[in-house]
Amino acid sequence: MTTQPQTEAATETTGLDETTLNLIALGAAIGANAERAFRAHQSRLAELGVSNDDMIEAVNMALRVKGDPHSQIMALAQTTLVGESAGGCCGGSCACEEAGGQKGDCGDDCDCK
Repeated sequence: MTTQPQTEAATETTGLDETTLNLIALGAAIGANAERAFRAHQSRLAELGVSNDDMIEAVNMALRVKGDPHSQIMALAQTTLVGESAGGCCGGSCACEEAGGQKGDCGDDCDCK
């Protein structure tokens, strides 16, 4: 019985190559706050020749997915505790307002509108 290289085995089992599987795992490690897993998959991706830019893209995607629940709970806190007509997030002013802009224009995470 011969053993196949890990890349071939991963592709035959899942249809995804080792690089793709490790990029997915890197993003999952971000979502789970799993530092050890992040370091392991980042190291493996570097060994596979994946650029830091590609890894950053996977991390940014994971952060966008992970950020949705944060935005939703902040909106809930805003409307429940302060009311929709209150200024800024949870009663405070947004960074964009402090800089002379309009609520929601600055792209900060507070979901002000």
